[in-house]
Amino acid sequence: MNERIEALRRLQLIDTKLKRLEGDKLYRGYDVQKKMNLIQQKKAELSKLSEEIKTFQKNVNMKELDLKSMEAEINKLRLQMNQVKTNKEYSAIKTEIGGKEADKSVLEDEILGMMTKYEGIQERYKLFEKEIEHEGSQLKELQKHVETDLKILETEISEMRKKRDKYASTMDNDTLQHYNRLVSHKDAVAVVNVVNQVCQGCFMSVTAQTLNQLMSGKDLTFCHSCGRILYLDSGNEEVEEDMK
Repeated sequence: MNERIEALRRLQLIDTKLKRLEGDKLYRGYDVQKKMNLIQQKKAELSKLSEEIKTFQKNVNMKELDLKSMEAEINKLRLQMNQVKTNKEYSAIKTEIGGKEADKSVLEDEILGMMTKYEGIQERYKLFEKEIEHEGSQLKELQKHVETDLKILETEISEMRKKRDKYASTMDNDTLQHYNRLVSHKDAVAVVNVVNQVCQGCFMSVTAQTLNQLMSGKDLTFCHSCGRILYLDSGNEEVEEDMK
């Protein structure tokens, strides 16, 4: 295997690892954002509950005012009943009081039901407050872990970039530019081996002429189907071991 292929293979391994490290770095940031989004969602729900509590309190207060007004009317009718002079007037006022007492009972039941629901909403509000507080504590811990992980990832990325510069500096501009173009279009897989006369990048058969070029090892050889740089695997794992 010629030196250029050797350097390209090492460069590709570095690029593959760099891509993974950059992905890990990105996903660690997503973990924090996901937790922050969850807290924001819970805060929005808490805000809705707060508005619901205010509305309920307002409605209960209005119902209680209606109840007081009804009680005042009933008391007024009772005073009138004590002052009437005929049985007919007495019976009419008594009947009216009975109707208002029935309305009052319905209103009291309605207020009781509203208060029960109001208490339930208040309990939910308190639970949401505790959940948000708990999520906030978890977020702080997560941010600490992510910050530590990101520092480690940045160190690894920096080391990989130094190694990349090392191998890239050994190549001529044409080879490096061709490799970089392939990497940008072939999902970072620019250099592949040939097994049983088949390109392991596109899995198409290579020609006998291509095999002869590969065996000569003089120039770079490209797959006629996918354009990737080809090499014959000699079974030497030195490149992989060097990158661990």
